[in-house]
Amino acid sequence: MSTPTTRTRTTTPGAPAAGLRDRERCDTLVLAALTSGDRDGYEVAQRLRDTAAGTPQPSAQQIFASLHRLHRNRLLRRAPADPRRYRLTTTGSRALAARTRAADAYAAALHALQD
Repeated sequence: MSTPTTRTRTTTPGAPAAGLRDRERCDTLVLAALTSGDRDGYEVAQRLRDTAAGTPQPSAQQIFASLHRLHRNRLLRRAPADPRRYRLTTTGSRALAARTRAADAYAAALHALQD
């Protein structure tokens, strides 16, 4: 019987993060990128690069998977004029607000612990 091998990921010190590894964070970033209007997957990626440059960036594959998952869960819907574009639903806006509050509370707790 062979033993399973594990892969370890090595990075160069000081190198940028390799990407986002958490689905919920990716979904939240995608929801936030859609607050200013309808976008397709490539426009979501561009908006994240332009406005969230200091954070780990999801790959294009992660963005498209997130768009499909959020659409399936009715947090997004397709734009009527162009089915490649997505827009937030009311439920999606509420979910984003709840996730933002949770992230703010986490950040406040982290800062309080450091003081």
